[in-house]
Amino acid sequence: MLRLDYPKAVTMRSVTLFLPDVVIPFSGSPFLAAVEASEDGTTWTKITDLTLSGVPTTASFPAVTAAHFRVVLNPAPLHGGLGSPAPGVAMGGLFDGIGAAMAKKPLIVGTFALTSQARVDRFETKAGFVMSPDYYALGSVNDAVRGIDAAKVIDLTDRVKADGTLDWTAPKLPKGQYWQVLRLGWSLLGTTNHPATPEATGLEVDKYDGKAVEAYLDHYLGMYRETVGDGLIGQHGIRALLTDSIEAGEANWTPQMIAKFRALRGYDPTPWLPALTGVLVGSREDTDRFLYDYRRTLADLLASEHYGTIARVAHANGLKLYGEALEDHRPMLGDDMTMRSHTDVPMAAMWAFNKAEGPRQSLVADIKGAASVAHLYGQNLVAAESMTSQMAPWAFAPKDLKHVIDLEFVTGVNRPVVHTSVHVPVDDKKPGLSLFIFGQYFNRMESWSGMAKPWVDYISRSSLMLQQGRNVADLAYFHGEEAPLTSLYGDKPVADAPVTHAYDFLNFDALNTLLTNDGTDVVTPAGARYRAIYLGGSSSRMTLAALRRLSALVEGGATVIGEKPQLSPSLVASEQGEGAQWMSLVDRLWPGGGQAMIGKGRVIASHDVEGALAGMGVAPDFRFTGAAAGVAIPFVHRRDDKGDIYYLSNPADTAQTIEAHFRVTGKRPELWHPETGTSEPVSYRIVEGETIVPLSLTADDAVFVVFREPTTQAGFTVPTPVSHALAGDLDSGWKVAFQPDRGAPVSANLPRLGSLSESADPGIKYFSGVATYSRRFTVPASHKAGTPLWLDLGQVGDLAAVRVNGVAVGTVWHAPYRLDIGKVVKAGANTLEVQVADTWVNRLIGDAQPGAKAITWTAMPTYRADAPLRPSGLIGPVRLWEEGK
Repeated sequence: MLRLDYPKAVTMRSVTLFLPDVVIPFSGSPFLAAVEASEDGTTWTKITDLTLSGVPTTASFPAVTAAHFRVVLNPAPLHGGLGSPAPGVAMGGLFDGIGAAMAKKPLIVGTFALTSQARVDRFETKAGFVMSPDYYALGSVNDAVRGIDAAKVIDLTDRVKADGTLDWTAPKLPKGQYWQVLRLGWSLLGTTNHPATPEATGLEVDKYDGKAVEAYLDHYLGMYRETVGDGLIGQHGIRALLTDSIEAGEANWTPQMIAKFRALRGYDPTPWLPALTGVLVGSREDTDRFLYDYRRTLADLLASEHYGTIARVAHANGLKLYGEALEDHRPMLGDDMTMRSHTDVPMAAMWAFNKAEGPRQSLVADIKGAASVAHLYGQNLVAAESMTSQMAPWAFAPKDLKHVIDLEFVTGVNRPVVHTSVHVPVDDKKPGLSLFIFGQYFNRMESWSGMAKPWVDYISRSSLMLQQGRNVADLAYFHGEEAPLTSLYGDKPVADAPVTHAYDFLNFDALNTLLTNDGTDVVTPAGARYRAIYLGGSSSRMTLAALRRLSALVEGGATVIGEKPQLSPSLVASEQGEGAQWMSLVDRLWPGGGQAMIGKGRVIASHDVEGALAGMGVAPDFRFTGAAAGVAIPFVHRRDDKGDIYYLSNPADTAQTIEAHFRVTGKRPELWHPETGTSEPVSYRIVEGETIVPLSLTADDAVFVVFREPTTQAGFTVPTPVSHALAGDLDSGWKVAFQPDRGAPVSANLPRLGSLSESADPGIKYFSGVATYSRRFTVPASHKAGTPLWLDLGQVGDLAAVRVNGVAVGTVWHAPYRLDIGKVVKAGANTLEVQVADTWVNRLIGDAQPGAKAITWTAMPTYRADAPLRPSGLIGPVRLWEEGK
């Protein structure tokens, strides 16, 4: 607590607080600050809360008269982390106790100032010195205070001499009034690029200055070209640039800011610049509107001058551009969709997550935004930094990642970029190098790398299928003009998005420059087509430019769904003498009631998207019945010249038997399996404009339902096979041989199957690598040769490759661990060999045991000795299932 006592009561209207170095990386401040006042020094009343950050925080409030003021710091919940650390990870110690240490160390108070002046509330945030997740949520101060009239602000820049002195005689003012002379300057922040080697470290480029960005890129690519020659840049060698997510921190000025502002906003910002220092100009509302325009200008420049310049330079050098944007919440002012509109391959990110925690919503929004950019602007390919983890060294087998990659696919990704695959230049240090605490650890040194092909094939097949044709979406979801998607939906999903219809997010740039009328639909030059535009997100506040464009589209035949905007966040209309037009357009588009016909189109005043689309006669694109309560089956719908492709995902931990309803008729459905590349006919019936397909989806299943072949049949039934277990116990009588040089014995006889990690032999208990199980089994003479015979391995830790009678049957990498061996078995005796690979985790834990002779080598600590072991090996039960009718 910090307290100020005055000899007598004073009147205060604002407070500024700054505690240097109070912010913990990745977590924020461990404190919440509250400013309180008291008349007697005993009874305290809270005035306002303050968010602590890396810059001072100024709060304004209605006048408070008191003799005693104080700041109280309370513990704040730490926001946390980037991914899901593995249990027992030793690297967690790198960050353990930081919060506690911060809470115990003495706090330095850089600024604690109370003033009687009314100032701009949270001006540091509103001016872009630090970010806010949602600027509209900052609130307002209802004190009716007005600042200086913008028309009375005098620009003295041309009266400042080269030595910095001001040559100006202030005109006389009425008694009681005075001039305030304010000098504004700018400086470099000193931010350097990271992570980088010392010789590759330097100042970050000004991302609002296209010439500076171009000079940097020309120099960078010139160095590369000098090193490798012209032949290895462009068609050969390096073929693309990738802009990673912006992590350089805030910046809010560029030397050409005033000229750029005038060009983009249409008025002179100079009289309003005092607002950047907390000085009120005009009313509080007017000042906030100018600061919105200021932030919007920075966002526009980030897109055009940084991303646009990178794209132009890349193309001039024969390169493609992959582009991430903000990734997580709001690290910098920018429109994440517009930023990526300049790229050839818009890109997002998805970190690995466990199912109990679920994914970070900001990353889901990030992927949906990148996919929407591709659909709107016509790039088609959607990339993602995929399956990134933190503090989980070598903790992932493909089965642990399937729910992650499937979420990427069903959210719109069709070109995953695994992050990361660190080069390991030697063969005798395993598992080898890593990227500090970050993975995936996906390279040739993975313990299961020899069985990785089916996992890679699964990703490749799914990606290829999702690249076919064009995305089908009924709705363009206009998310507003204030927050980027990663901030707007950084902590919560899109609550008002449709479920039975696909949608794309719509940003202001696409609304203003891409959408045109085509009958009752709106379309883009790239071929995206939408039945309606929905107003969600922050669209309760809307600029005149957005309102005009919506009005024109409605006049031309479009349908807009959403409640009327409440006000404009911008000063542009009033500065240009067009303030009355805003209200006129709102009244025209929303005259009252549920629906208004305007021109050739209509406006439906509702937030019920599903109901509005149904009222328009737009049937659900995909729906389902029969799943357990609370289970969602998300989908992607693509269409090419051969037909319709639906991708369905079951993220539940349990199997779901559903009836899937598709808005397709006249074509026969097929079920395509990305694990195997096989397809099969499926039962269906066509009823009232829908094709209904019964589906049985296993836990974490993902399938494609493809409509290609025309049909006149109203229904078709595929006979359901009946399976029964063949007699015989396959859980005993196994011999297992272990990969050499991994600490295990050469071989062992197992009385019964079970997890190797439960063995009493430390060499087996901590084994990581490939264990080869073998035994003989008998097929009864009654089994018909060549008919399906399923080998079910039960539980496996973690991948299994099967050979029967010396013939490779296949590799399974997730439950159910089941293969059809019917074509290679024979009546009577058969040989069975199952190679099982697990992760490095158990061996790394074994090497951490007291007195253990290390077998592994890593660049960083990994697991504690008491870390839990993973189930490993062939665990079973192993069964044979015969299929018949």
